[in-house]
Amino acid sequence: MATSLRHLTRQWGPYEDVTLYLSRCQVDTPDRVVRAVWKLILDRRRQIGKVVDFGAGDGRFSKGGRYALYLGYEIDSGRSDARALSANAALIHRCAFSTRVTDADLCLGNPPYVRNQDLPEGWRVRAADVIRRRTGVELSGLANAWQYFALLALASTKPTGLVALVIPYEWISRPSAKPLRDYIIARGWDVAAYRLRDETFHRVLTTSSIAIVDKRGTAGKWRYFEETQTGEYRSLGSPTGDRKGVIAYSRPSEESGVFPRRGLSPGTQEVLVLTEGERVHHGLQIDVDVAACVTSLRGVPSRCSALSEAVFRRTYRDAGEKCWLLRTDREPSTRLRAYLKQVPRAKRMTRTCEEREEWWRFTMPLPPSLLIASGFRQSRPKVVRNDVNAIAVGSVSGIFGLSRLAARRVVASVQAADFSTRIVTHSNGLRKLEIGQLQSFLTGVLSDLSQRRR
Repeated sequence: MATSLRHLTRQWGPYEDVTLYLSRCQVDTPDRVVRAVWKLILDRRRQIGKVVDFGAGDGRFSKGGRYALYLGYEIDSGRSDARALSANAALIHRCAFSTRVTDADLCLGNPPYVRNQDLPEGWRVRAADVIRRRTGVELSGLANAWQYFALLALASTKPTGLVALVIPYEWISRPSAKPLRDYIIARGWDVAAYRLRDETFHRVLTTSSIAIVDKRGTAGKWRYFEETQTGEYRSLGSPTGDRKGVIAYSRPSEESGVFPRRGLSPGTQEVLVLTEGERVHHGLQIDVDVAACVTSLRGVPSRCSALSEAVFRRTYRDAGEKCWLLRTDREPSTRLRAYLKQVPRAKRMTRTCEEREEWWRFTMPLPPSLLIASGFRQSRPKVVRNDVNAIAVGSVSGIFGLSRLAARRVVASVQAADFSTRIVTHSNGLRKLEIGQLQSFLTGVLSDLSQRRR
């Protein structure tokens, strides 16, 4: 990292966190996407004065458009190539959140696709403070980098300005982006979201889009499009194209007795979740040192409705899959302590483990009534009754509190449903059924079951 860059980022946090963040920021926008963004802009504005790009990279968005002035903010001077800029364009080597712009006619670009877990703490705190002061929006610690940049773009454009950003398509529906959507909706601005083809960005495992927010629009109209193989855009009636729209999000309530919950994140599955071979090798006893768990339903047959002892043994134990979670709800036996002691520190140096008083100890969850995959590529996620009392871990969620009759009905309902047209694609055809959406579906099934009983 150049000395000047070290100086500019000195308050962001540890050197390792800063370099990780910057390395993940550097995803070049394909030229065809740059051209597509400018076409959508010029369809809406014939004359453009000041243009601002808050994640400029090498300044490639300075080409292809018509404007009086382009200012690109790029903190890493190593990304610059001044020879590629036009005469009325300039790159400023400064953090975008260290300046205050309010007079831009257009803000465009491709802000960083960096997860909240990889944001330097110092940068996140400063960016959140800037957004709060300029927009009144309180972003949670779960917000990814592009959300900060999107709100900065909205705050930096004129009341009649235009914002055109390449951001994840999921922003139109995911709960984590709700503060951004609410901010736009409250002001009545018009929105057009253009879903790009999955192969657009090879390094980014997220379905991308071109998001246009037009402050001249006062009807608060939201429109959705998807890119075809020919590069044209097909109009969609809803974010997914289904007339019913995206499955609604409901807030799960454990007080109701029946609720879904995400799978446990123990800190590191590498050493806290074991295969049958690893369990036997270390002499750990079932139900004493370890409990059955499921980290994936990938190997379970699609029409399987119950995770029985036979299915668990065939799919997990005999197949060498990780299926034993260390028990932390009791004092560890001599055997388990010996295992924990021999784990190399390098294998447990996750943020979660490092923050614990005892790196391995987590709150032991209860086994759910049903196990359901959060992600799927076909029509529906896999779901099974949990006959072996396994703990849901990682990408496997759990549904708790169901009677045996209700559990059977929920499994049958999931296996008969087609979720594919009502879930926004996450990446490369992968869809994720969020906990709030699962709660909505669950409520509907249980309501129908209750009606039949009457």
